[in-house]
Amino acid sequence: MSSEPPFPESCAPQADEVTHQASAWFALMQGGAPTQAQRDELAAWMAADSRHAKAYAELETLWAASAQLLRPRAPVVRPQLSRRRFVGLGVAASVVAVTAGATRFWLSGMSSPFADVRTAVGERRLVRLPDGSNAELAGNTAMNLDFSATQRSVELLQGEALFDVVPSTAGELKVSTQAGQVMSTDAGFCLSCTGDSARVAVSRNAVRVTTARQQADLDEGLSLGFTAQQTGVIQHADLGQILAWRNGRLVFFDTPLVTVVDELQRWREGRVFIMNKQLAARRVSLILNLDRPEQMLDVLSKALSVRTQRYTDLVTLIYPA
Repeated sequence: MSSEPPFPESCAPQADEVTHQASAWFALMQGGAPTQAQRDELAAWMAADSRHAKAYAELETLWAASAQLLRPRAPVVRPQLSRRRFVGLGVAASVVAVTAGATRFWLSGMSSPFADVRTAVGERRLVRLPDGSNAELAGNTAMNLDFSATQRSVELLQGEALFDVVPSTAGELKVSTQAGQVMSTDAGFCLSCTGDSARVAVSRNAVRVTTARQQADLDEGLSLGFTAQQTGVIQHADLGQILAWRNGRLVFFDTPLVTVVDELQRWREGRVFIMNKQLAARRVSLILNLDRPEQMLDVLSKALSVRTQRYTDLVTLIYPA
């Protein structure tokens, strides 16, 4: 393993880059079996700017708090314990009983372990919803369900899903994300979300997108990206490209590398960090095979002439060639 530091000395990051770099350092220290030289480089990086040390300390504090929350407690008899909480506590006790296990869990890319419905990294799954609608989930996707005689609601916590909505006396199906809601009574649409941003593409009939500030109606063949603060421009949806994951492919055309990397997190375990702002914004076109996740980064590296440094299978840093 190379002892090359994750960051060039000439790098003068902005605030968001400091957080990103701190995350990369933290991931390397927690799961990458760092060398002494790399530990020394981390110390030098933190000493170079007070923002560096603060960002890294905040990650350590957050991690310590999460580890404390995940530590199993003595069993308590709860006669009215719900199914979701019962299963959730069992998973927490068995999977993340120690901090080391939680570290690997985070680095592997998995999250939302207590969701009503979820897929593992790299998994594809068709789910029949209580109202008879279908949801086809991409890898590393999680959602909660709330269905009754008078409502049908889905909370998409992360990932991507293709919904095939059928009419119901319960009214519209509402799919919520941090960015806003997508509503329909009888339609097909693909919805993806990452953090506080989301994108919807309509494959059948029409949907309505509602955010805190705006509302938009989308017909078949159209797509829209949105956040809680704003909506983008309505565009033609290349459904063949958007839904290529259903056929075992990821297809990118003129797409920022950072978007490609975010997508990879659904299909291969481990965290990937782009170590150059200009490289992250670089627009790329390529096709990846979902059936060979272990080859994805090799294909990306060769196709884009970038350089990767791997620290175990869980941490990868990408540099300009």
